[in-house]
Order: sequence, then C-alpha cells, then structure tokens
Amino acid sequence: MKIRHRLSLQFTLISGIILVAAFLLIYALSAQYVRSTFYHLLQDRALATAQVYLEQDEVTKKKFLEIEKSYQQSIPDEFSNIYDKDNNPVFLEKIKYNWPPSLLEIIRKKEVYHFTFKDKYGMGMFYPDNQGDFVVIVTARNIAGQQQLSYLAWILFIMFCVALLITFFMGQWYASRALQPVKSINRQVKKIRSTNLHLRVQRGRNKDEIDELAANFNDLLQHLEHAFEMQRSFVSNASHELRTPLTTIIGEIEVTLHRDRSGEDYRTALQTVLDESEKLKVITDGLLQLTRVDVILTDANTGPVRLDELLWEAEEHFRHRSPVQTLQVQLRNLPNDASLLTIRGNKPLLLLALQNIIRNAFKFSYNHPVSASLSYSREGTILSISDKGIGIAPEDQEKIFLPLYRAGNAHAFSGYGIGLSMSQKIFRIHHADITVSSVPDEGTTFNIFFPAAHKI
Repeated sequence: MKIRHRLSLQFTLISGIILVAAFLLIYALSAQYVRSTFYHLLQDRALATAQVYLEQDEVTKKKFLEIEKSYQQSIPDEFSNIYDKDNNPVFLEKIKYNWPPSLLEIIRKKEVYHFTFKDKYGMGMFYPDNQGDFVVIVTARNIAGQQQLSYLAWILFIMFCVALLITFFMGQWYASRALQPVKSINRQVKKIRSTNLHLRVQRGRNKDEIDELAANFNDLLQHLEHAFEMQRSFVSNASHELRTPLTTIIGEIEVTLHRDRSGEDYRTALQTVLDESEKLKVITDGLLQLTRVDVILTDANTGPVRLDELLWEAEEHFRHRSPVQTLQVQLRNLPNDASLLTIRGNKPLLLLALQNIIRNAFKFSYNHPVSASLSYSREGTILSISDKGIGIAPEDQEKIFLPLYRAGNAHAFSGYGIGLSMSQKIFRIHHADITVSSVPDEGTTFNIFFPAAHKI
C-alpha cells in the first residue's frame, strides 16, 4: 500500500474515532435533555392532577377551569394515581397499578422521585394538602422524545458517513500534496546511475525533513562519487603498476627467443625477468597486505597502547637501520596521568602504520632528519611527522591516500603507493584521523589525531 493511501486511511480512522466520541457525547447530552424535559412535564402533570382532584374546593372557578384545561391536554399513554397517607388509592385513572409501599415511602422521603416502569417514564410527587398528605404518581410514554432521539441518531449516522468520505478524499489530496517533494526526489533519483553520479537531487525551499532527506542523499551521492573515483583511480594505477613489469618481462622474453643467444645473454635476460617478477611480487604482497588491514578490532586482538611508547619504539627502529636515520622526537604538554596517552588498539598494526609514514618522510627528504612530536589536549592527542623533503603538490594531496597512487614528483623514488593507503586504514579502524599539509620543495607534515572519546 502506498504511503498516500496509508496516510489517508490513518487520518480517516483518527477522524472517525474523534467523530464517534463527539457524536456519542451529543447523543448522550440530547437524551439527557429529552429525559429531563419529559420528567419536568410529568411533574407538571402530577401537580395538575393533584390540583384538579384535591383542591377543587379551594381555588376560584376561573383558576380551576384553567387547571382543568391544562389537565385535559394529556400525554400519550398517561396514567395518574393518587394515594393517601395509608397507601390507599383515592384516585385511579384508567388502569390501576399496584405500586409497592416501598416506592410510596421513597416518594414521601424524597418528595420528588423519577423512575422508569417497563417502557414508560414515571414521576412520583409528595403533595401535602389540608385534607391530608398524598402521593401522586404519573406515568407516560415519551413517544415524541424517542422520535426526536431516533431522528437525531439517523442524522448523526449520515453525518458520520459523509464526514468520513470527505475526510478520506481530503486526506488523499493533502497526502498527495505533502508527498509531492518525495515524488520529485524519486523522479530525480531514477535518473542517477553510476555514469552520472555528479548529478544531485534538487533540495526544497522548506527546511523540513524532506529537505534534510535530500541533503543526506546528496551527501551519499558525493561519497559514492568519491568512492567510484577512488575505484577508477585504483584500477588505473594498479593497471599501470602491474603492466610495466609485465610488459618488460614479455618484451625481454620475446627478444631473447627471437634468435639463439649466448649463455651470458640468457643469464642477463633471466635476471631482468627475475627483477621484474620480484616487483610484481612486491606489488601483489602490498595489495594483499592492504586488504588484511580491514579487520575488526576486538578484545582478542587489541590491548592498551601508549602513544609515547609507540613513538619511541619507532625512533629506535630507524636508529638501528643502516644507514642511520635520525628521528627527532619531541613531547609537548604531556599529562601526569599516563592513561590519558593510552588507547586500546592493535600495537603491531599501529607501529606498521607509523613506520610507513616515517619511512616515506626519510625517503622523500633524502634521509635528512625527520621531526616527530606528540602533544596532548583535552580533545585528544596529536602525533605529527614532519620532513624537509620535496613536498606534495596541492592537487595531489587529496589523492595520496589512494591505493597505488603516486604524486607526479614521486616517480623518481622507489615505491608503489601502498604504504599511505595502508596507514590511513589502520588509523581509521583505531578511530584516528590523518591529514596532510605540504609545500612543494619545502616539506610535508602528517598529523594523526586520536580523539579523547576513544581512549581507555
């Protein structure tokens, strides 16, 4: 079922419940009013009955004629009875009811008492007179009142049905208008494919949930476009890196097989094939290692890791290399509590990621000293690696973390563009962000930020 129909039905159901409650209240109040009015009429009839039959000798002739005239205007199925203080009937009209003494006593006690008898309404009134104390009982059917209530019930029922129909169709119209922006978004989304991810959904003019949906969808498209661009770049770079040694191998083999050669020529050709094959192995091993860092950190493969100790271990690693590579370590604003510098993570992976960045710093600065600093703040800990090397062009800074991507000025150096991508993945699974700032021919700085929220 479409949302438009579901909203209309729900709106109609809610309106129906409200209408039922309102109409029932109207009917109940109307029934109460009709019943109260009829009881007042019965009370007037009881008073007229008592005056006609008990006070005929006490009022003037003109007044008596008026009372008698009003008495003659009877109610349908009206019956009147009068009883004395000994519960003996002194006046029975048409039909004698054997009213129980208990009812008569209740009437004397309450003076005016309303009750129902079978399908009739009854009214008992205590009437003191100079001839004695009497009880007057009048019963009658409220035919006119019942007809009014029946007519009211039919009117309310018809109004209920008409109101539900109007509510449903109005709900359809309103839901259709309310969902029009969603339909517009659907039409635009149908046009977006992998070949035109640059398209965006047009946002509405109202700052509402639908506008927020369009904004979030545009953000998703932007991420998808970036991911597709990364994928295309990865495929292109991987094809280039793999094609170069393969082309060399194939060409060397074809040239060697073109004619008979000496043993020295064969050894030279095989050495070239071996060198290029080793390059292929390094590339494939790097790609395999790149996929292996997509792990989920659990209690089984993680533990407490102090960032300052991690930096000192990296410094020791490069100090014992040949030739010696100098890593100048600086610690700033360190807290007294060592736990504030401790994160939960996989130490070998973190050390690998840090060594990749430091290794690149040495490589692209011709093994000049590299600076490493660790600084603490309430927001988190920042680990910075700086060199005075060749730098990175602005247009390459956003792409250097792509697998197998190499900046234009990096082709003179060995490498395949895998280390930075691997490091970024390792830091991300540890909830850390890595950013780069660089000036060509002046140097590069990598900043790794470990937020305080993910420390232990």
